[in-house]
Amino acid sequence: VKKLGIVAVSNALPQDITCLSADRMLIFASYDNILHAFARNKEVVHTYEGHKARIHLLQPFGDHVISVDVNNVLIVWNIQSEEEYLQVDFNKATFAVSAVLHPSTYLNKILLGSEQGSLQLWNIRSNKLLYSFPGWHSAVTTLEQAPAVDVVAVGLVSGHIIVHNIKFDETLMKFQQDWGPITAISFRTDGHPVMAAGSPVGHIALWDLEEKKLMCQMQDAHSTAIAGMSFVPGEPLLITNGADNAIRVWIFDGPGGTGRVLRSRMGHSAPPTKIRYYGQNGEQILSAGQDGTLQSFSTVHEKFNKSLGRGSINKKKSKKKGLKLDTMALPPITVFASEVAHQSDWDNIVACHQGYITCTTWNYQKTSMGAHKLRPGEFSKHKPVDIYATAVDITSCGNFAVIGLSNGQVDVYNIQSGIHRGHYGKEKAHEGAIRGVAVDGLNQLIITGGSEGLIKFWKFKTKELVYSTELSSSPSGILLHRDSGILGIAFDDFSISVLDIETRKIVRTFSGHHGRINDMTLSPDGRWLITSSMDCTIKTWDLPSG
Repeated sequence: VKKLGIVAVSNALPQDITCLSADRMLIFASYDNILHAFARNKEVVHTYEGHKARIHLLQPFGDHVISVDVNNVLIVWNIQSEEEYLQVDFNKATFAVSAVLHPSTYLNKILLGSEQGSLQLWNIRSNKLLYSFPGWHSAVTTLEQAPAVDVVAVGLVSGHIIVHNIKFDETLMKFQQDWGPITAISFRTDGHPVMAAGSPVGHIALWDLEEKKLMCQMQDAHSTAIAGMSFVPGEPLLITNGADNAIRVWIFDGPGGTGRVLRSRMGHSAPPTKIRYYGQNGEQILSAGQDGTLQSFSTVHEKFNKSLGRGSINKKKSKKKGLKLDTMALPPITVFASEVAHQSDWDNIVACHQGYITCTTWNYQKTSMGAHKLRPGEFSKHKPVDIYATAVDITSCGNFAVIGLSNGQVDVYNIQSGIHRGHYGKEKAHEGAIRGVAVDGLNQLIITGGSEGLIKFWKFKTKELVYSTELSSSPSGILLHRDSGILGIAFDDFSISVLDIETRKIVRTFSGHHGRINDMTLSPDGRWLITSSMDCTIKTWDLPSG
């Protein structure tokens, strides 16, 4: 918690983990209908099999652990012997278990909440129902023990939170949130009578238990539902996480009791679509995802990870509106190119966005979107609907960006100033859409591939056509290895060709993929070509031996 660094990574279970819980010795995790216990944060030491359906609730309980599956079967396991101590079946129509809690100091007892709204207090040892609470005509989503004995907070589907004394069966206070069901509840234990409650839209409300009123709200703490929430015992720290792949630690040290983010770790909240190493040392990976963000991941340590944020048409307006209402957000990045030379002088990443004609520049050192929007001058007043940027490359000196469009145009821009420096061909470089652009290491040649099946070589400076090669079918992407002058070409018919740019002849052809080739890369010495494809394979091709 102190640094939010990874302490340990456990061995993997065969399927997605659906339930997680821990006591002081073991960590319990379940997938489907099987429960496992991990020891030393690493290996599985116990397996509990006996459920017929998916487990959805877990509660460690001294020497036992309680699990409930979606068919309403509750099983109490002996942790060490892995045997069933007790099995209770509930009728789904009258009491469908939706929450479980062990009230502190209540020996051998657990409190169960149901989708019908009623609560039941059971003695597990003698298998007796001790008391039934009628409930509040709304399904229970979560139960949480308050710092005071006998007091339990009950979260409902209706958005109500009931703070209830279970000893005398009387309600102490009742709160309501307007954001849908209560997803998580936690109490502060550092002397401030505050209860936090999470919602499915990502907001957190903080309730003052002494004044019995709303203290403050934390809007958009996460962009998805709050999944888990817990105050650090005895400290003004709240840890939250959600399906947006973020874990955040909030500290409550400001006026008015509001929290601010103290530390956070986050990845993409949607799948990454393009990853590239940044620089030659292999220490940073730039990654663009469907969530619209560009992020940098370090291969050395978590703490160097950083997010460059999401693309925006107008940054100032976006900041005013906030994340949720942002109409200025750009579509996700499809391809990007980066170059380390001049990284401290000006922007050094250029990105194309899905179905969008304007390319954006990004600044790695400032970890933000850059100053320029690159698009041809004739489209500056009106944006065409059907023309968009498809390919981009940056020269090795870091001065120029070359951008190919879906109508066959290829333009050069100066990155420092964002000025358009000309285009290739009379009007268009190719008849079809541009499928790839590449500049050689010395800014002599630029190579473009078009969907009509041609690869063209142009002089970089004078922009005249040097040579044109006809291909067997239309290329889906090209990749140039600058050091060796080898050009990899992926085709729409799932084959790959390798072209030598000195002799401009095709020297190797490979076939074997059964799906679209998504990406390819060459090893640093230029001997291996590695391709990834929609057929879920990554293939390594040896160029010398073919």
